[in-house]
Amino acid sequence: MFKRISLVFLLLSMVLCLGSSIEPAQSNVQAKRIVVAAAEGWQDSGVVLKAGQYYAIDARGSWVSGLNQPFEGPDGRGWGTLTNGALLGWISDKKPERLGYDSYTHVIIRNIILIARGGLFKAAMNGRLWLCRGDWSECKECTGEVEVLITLYE
Repeated sequence: MFKRISLVFLLLSMVLCLGSSIEPAQSNVQAKRIVVAAAEGWQDSGVVLKAGQYYAIDARGSWVSGLNQPFEGPDGRGWGTLTNGALLGWISDKKPERLGYDSYTHVIIRNIILIARGGLFKAAMNGRLWLCRGDWSECKECTGEVEVLITLYE
């Protein structure tokens, strides 16, 4: 019994001594928290992505699309489309066009990222990440906000 306790003590001492000389590993993960307001259209997240880079998004909160409408979260109305008030993303060096039916072409629709509550994504191109509440029309009557945590992986 005494030998077993001595051996455990010796091993723990070695781990503590060796551990003090080992430097912690550098983390390749960065995170940024922002708030996306429902009525503001496209908003700059302040995050610059590189093509092929992975990033995770977690979105929480609620917004409403107008008077006497029910509150909805970043999933929007749950239709799984770009027009349902869900949280959307866009990667570009300049601010995207305003939301509006006439501004969407097939090229634009192909580049919009349906984020909703979030998940793990891979950047298709270099550029800034822009976020907004998705709808075909401007939403000056919208209220509320969604808090977004963006985690970047190098």
